Amino acid sequence: MISYEFLTSKKIEEALDYLDKFSKVQILAGGTDLLVNIHKESPRLPHFDYLLDISNIPELKFITLVKNFIEIGPLVTHFRLIEEPLIKGNFPILSTAAQTIGSVQIRNRGTIGGNIVNASPAADLLPPLIALKAEVVLTSKKSERILSLEKFLTGPYKTKLQADELLTKIKIPLLGDGYYTDFQKIGRRKALSIARLNLALVTKIDEKGVFHDTRVVPGSATPYPQSFPVTEESVNGKSIFNIDLEEIGEIVSKEMVSITGERWSTPYKKPAIATLIKRALEKIIKEAKTNEN
Repeated sequence: MISYEFLTSKKIEEALDYLDKFSKVQILAGGTDLLVNIHKESPRLPHFDYLLDISNIPELKFITLVKNFIEIGPLVTHFRLIEEPLIKGNFPILSTAAQTIGSVQIRNRGTIGGNIVNASPAADLLPPLIALKAEVVLTSKKSERILSLEKFLTGPYKTKLQADELLTKIKIPLLGDGYYTDFQKIGRRKALSIARLNLALVTKIDEKGVFHDTRVVPGSATPYPQSFPVTEESVNGKSIFNIDLEEIGEIVSKEMVSITGERWSTPYKKPAIATLIKRALEKIIKEAKTNEN
């Protein structure tokens, strides 16, 4: 049985004091993954002496528009991402991804910060957040730093978060005119589905129907979610009127294998990831053509 001392904070400063004072502290937010891993005594869970509950810190539950960014507190739940007008209006891809997470109970408890820091290869929020060029604000008692989310992730279940740091904010730059987004997912079953594969697509389509600034980020396809630059460049410059979706599907499949190598799951994932990007492009192209008329 895992033994630890329980700590709780109601203010950011108090939580940072604990992180500065004690070593081997595990943060508890929504607890949808952590509490299960504690109960199972998962080998993936690092040894900790203190469990710090930050779930009652109101300063970490905000969604605000600040200049050209929407800033989100790490304790914002998946359910709130689904319902929040600022998110639905500016980043529908994020609301869509949140809708696919687990059950109603998990969406009500799970948080965006937990999804980020847990850094699961199958995390549904990571691909859209990376595609949206999200940044994370990491705060300690002594300093604060900002990293792109993509650079924050270093491996499956691994990040650059230091032992004395707390994720205090997620910043997402607003998209300009002409941007389209889509999120696609294949799970084992719909109700409580953990992604077997997902894909986030963000792209700009100009007045001539040409793709620019395309961002393709699959999840569960690689050890941790990351951009697919070869696929992105293969879409850029193409027209919505004659883009070869089969070719793009082949390119994204090859790029996945170039990162992961051939695995037991490759025969399943190659056609699956090709299907996801084709579905995403088809949906965006249809929307762009509708807006053109």
